[in-house]
Amino acid sequence: MACKSLIFSKNYTFPAELTYERRGGHLSKFTVCLRSCTNMTESIMFSMLSELRYDYFFIILGGGSDANTGLIWVEGRRVDVSFPTDDTRPRRSICLSWDSPNAEMVLWVNGKITEKKEFEKVGRTYIDPRIFIGPGQIFLGGKPKLDVGELTDVHVWDRVLNPQEVKGYFHQEEGHIGNIINWRALEYDGVDGDFIVGPFQCKRRLSV
Repeated sequence: MACKSLIFSKNYTFPAELTYERRGGHLSKFTVCLRSCTNMTESIMFSMLSELRYDYFFIILGGGSDANTGLIWVEGRRVDVSFPTDDTRPRRSICLSWDSPNAEMVLWVNGKITEKKEFEKVGRTYIDPRIFIGPGQIFLGGKPKLDVGELTDVHVWDRVLNPQEVKGYFHQEEGHIGNIINWRALEYDGVDGDFIVGPFQCKRRLSV
């Protein structure tokens, strides 16, 4: 999967499940990093589900007319976030960490902290979470209208990365490889729908 991306398009109805070796794992902390297009036409979501519940944790990345806004749901609680409006680079690097014992969420965009929030401590553990990626509109009760967008370089760790590690990922330094999901060795399952794997190229915005 190196140098490639998942490209989701208008007919896709379900997200793809990113698979990894099951180790009977119990996660209480994790960090996810990925790169996306800044001109996505619609929302892209990354979600982690545990015990068949959807409200544990997921992020929806904004797109279209709301390209600089996004939603993060943490334990069923909504956090509205904003992405930098002065960033003209076609690729956006996003890292999001969740520390359940300390109930702390941190969002990094292009190597810098843009949101840090503390919640009431619940100390929840995620048991062998299922990890999905795909159109965010599915979870908002809608259907994609246009090409949805592209995501690449998705990594997941079972710990909270420190600032130096997040910046290393942003600058694409060697050695920043997720120990739960590693994009270079990624395996995934897809159901009936429409997505392809191809070179990451960040398509231009399509007209409505």
